[in-house]
Amino acid sequence: MSDSAETVRTNAPDWFSYVARHVIAPMWAVYEHSPYLRHLKTVSANQYRPLDEMRALQWERLRGLLRHAAAHVPYYRALWAAQGIDADSVRSWDDFYALPVLEKEHIRSAGRTLLAGNVPEDKLVWTKTSGSTGVSLEIAKDEASQQWKRACTLRHDMWAGWRLGERVGAVWGNPESSQNWRLWLRNLLLQRMTFLDTLRMDEAAMNDFHRTLLRVRPVLLFGHAHSLYLFASFMKARGLSGIYPRGIISTAMVLHDFERAMVEDVFRCKVTNRYGCEEVSLIACECEQHQGLHVNMDTLVVECVDADGRPVPEGEPGAVVVTDLSNLAMPFIRYRVGDVSRFMAGTCACGRSYPRLAAVEGRIADYVRTPQGEFISGISLTENFAMKLSGVKQLQIVQEELDYLVFRMVRGADWQDSALETLAQLVRTRFGRSMRYDVEFTDSIQSESSGKFRFCISRLAEKPFSPGA
Repeated sequence: MSDSAETVRTNAPDWFSYVARHVIAPMWAVYEHSPYLRHLKTVSANQYRPLDEMRALQWERLRGLLRHAAAHVPYYRALWAAQGIDADSVRSWDDFYALPVLEKEHIRSAGRTLLAGNVPEDKLVWTKTSGSTGVSLEIAKDEASQQWKRACTLRHDMWAGWRLGERVGAVWGNPESSQNWRLWLRNLLLQRMTFLDTLRMDEAAMNDFHRTLLRVRPVLLFGHAHSLYLFASFMKARGLSGIYPRGIISTAMVLHDFERAMVEDVFRCKVTNRYGCEEVSLIACECEQHQGLHVNMDTLVVECVDADGRPVPEGEPGAVVVTDLSNLAMPFIRYRVGDVSRFMAGTCACGRSYPRLAAVEGRIADYVRTPQGEFISGISLTENFAMKLSGVKQLQIVQEELDYLVFRMVRGADWQDSALETLAQLVRTRFGRSMRYDVEFTDSIQSESSGKFRFCISRLAEKPFSPGA
C-alpha cells in the first residue's frame, strides 16, 4: 500500500468516536457529577473573545482569589500581614505585580499552612511533582479546579486536530488506566489511549507499540518530547512506517528543533508543542499556526519576571511566574515555576486573543554557568553539542562545579574516537581553557520516574533569574 493511501487509512475517523463523544462522554460526566463538558464550551468560546474582556475576567477572578487567600490561607495571611499587604488594597495590575513571589522552598517549608481552611479535607486531591526542576513538591487541588483544568486541556488537544472520543497513541509512563477497573473502563470507552511505557522503551516494546498503532490507527500521538523523538528515531532506523496521525502533541519538556524535525518527518504531521507543569497543569500551547504558545488565560495569570519579581518587557527572557485562578484548596499566587520564556509581540493569525510565549528556553536548573560567570542555556548547549558530536546516541551534560562538567554519553554504532577531539574543541570554545571535564560512557541514560529526560543537569546552587544570581 502506498504511503498516501496509508495516510488516508490512518486518519479516517471510526464510528465509535461519534458514540464516545455524543453518548458516552455526557453520560460519564453525569455519573461523575462533572461539569467539564460545560466548562469546555465556555473556554472554547473564550479563546476568541477580545483580549481586554479576558483580562477583565482574569482580574475579577484574581481579586476573589486574593480575598480568599487572605481570609482562609494561614501562609498568605501571615506573610502579607508581616509585609503590610492588604488584599483589598490590590487595585491594579501593578499592585499585583508587587506581591511577593512564591518559591518552591516556600511551599516545602509552609507545609499545610498553604491549605485553605474552608476546603474540607475529603475534597482535596493530592499529587506529587516529579522534581524535574530539582524540587519535588506535594500539591493539593480541589475538585472544581480539576474540572476547569480538564476542560482547558481538552480544548488544547483539539487544536492539534483531535476530537473527543478519537483514538490516542500515548508515549507516556505510569498510565492512570492501570490503577483500577473504573479508570480502565473509562480509558476503554472514552479516552481510548494506547500506551508505550516510557520507562521501558526497548526494541521489543517499541516494535509491539508500532504494530498496535497500525491496528488501532490513532488520530493523535501524545507524549514527552524526548520520548516521541526516540520512538520516531527507532521507526526510521528500522525502516518502519504507516503511522500517520492527524495531530501530535509534545509536552512535559522542551522540544528541540532537531526532535521536531525528526518526529514530523517520520509521522508526516505537524507537532503541537505544549507547556505545563504538575503544579498548575497546562500553561501554554501552540495553535494550528505553530508560531508561539498561547497562554491559558482561563485558569492562569502568566508572567515573565526579572530577579526582583517584576515583569520584563515584551520580547525579553524572564522567569515564568504563574497564578492559578482555579485552585482554592492550595492557592499558588505568583509562583515561580522554574522555567524561562518570553512574551511575543503582536497577535496570532489564528484569531485567538490569548498572548503568546516563545518556546520555553530552558529549565532554570538546567542552565550551566561558565567560569567567567556567564549563563548558557543547557538545552541549547546540549542540542549544539549533540549535533556536532557524530556517533553519539544519547548525551547528558552535568555541571558538578563551576569549572567542572561531566558528559554522559551513549555511543552509537557509528561512534569514532575522533568525537572526543571534537568535544575538547567545543568545550574550549564554549567555556574557555579553565573548564575541566570528564566523559562517562554508559549503556543508557534513563528517564526519571516521571518519564521525563533531563538533557542537562546543574548541581550549582545559584540559578539565573533568581535573587542573588
